[in-house]
Amino acid sequence: MLRDLDQPSSTLYERRRLYAAVLQQLLFEPLAGRSVLDYGCGLGEWGVLMATEGARVALLDLSSVAVQIGLRRAAASGVADRVRGCARDAADLSCFADGEFDLIYANAALHHTLKYPNALAELVRVLRPGGKLLLAETYGNNRLLNWLRRARWWLSRQPDEAGEEIILGDRELDLLRTCFHHVEARPMNLFAMAKRLFRGRFQSPLVRGSLRFLESVDDRLLRRIPSLRRFCGEILVVAEK
Repeated sequence: MLRDLDQPSSTLYERRRLYAAVLQQLLFEPLAGRSVLDYGCGLGEWGVLMATEGARVALLDLSSVAVQIGLRRAAASGVADRVRGCARDAADLSCFADGEFDLIYANAALHHTLKYPNALAELVRVLRPGGKLLLAETYGNNRLLNWLRRARWWLSRQPDEAGEEIILGDRELDLLRTCFHHVEARPMNLFAMAKRLFRGRFQSPLVRGSLRFLESVDDRLLRRIPSLRRFCGEILVVAEK
């Protein structure tokens, strides 16, 4: 995972700062022996990583193909006995018991599922009291960024069912606060969101240098004016039930 975060040709590279924060948080958690849900697992990278740290992991995705790929990844990583899969709509987690999970991690998944009735309630139901929900998401309080995002979706003719009409922002964080007794939000990347313009060109030393410069500007500016964090483009949320 660390190699991929530092590899410009990797699909993880564009969000490497967000994913580095996720990795740090996950490894901070006492994963050994814990029950974990990888919600919207995609190809299962994060769930399998947690299994290699000793967690018992359930992979959940609407796509049965994605779940099967995740299970094959678990087998190749020697943790097949600690990983199971479930292909299901996010609004129906009936394959899981109440309070079954100590930790739920959702990587850019919640904004896809919030539009479905009961999706958030189901997440809360399957998390035990005192358990944690970790979200790595796009952050949506910056109107300019939101306009650019929607313009890109329109130009790429993204289907409506992709769920991108919801971008996690203050309204969604307030909703989470009604379900969890503590919600910590860690926004990141303000000027560095210009990285979207560099997509596909990160192997250029000039592009990487420009991105590092913008990240350093963000670091200094956000330390001096913390209120600007609400306009950042990405966020890590840690919510405790």
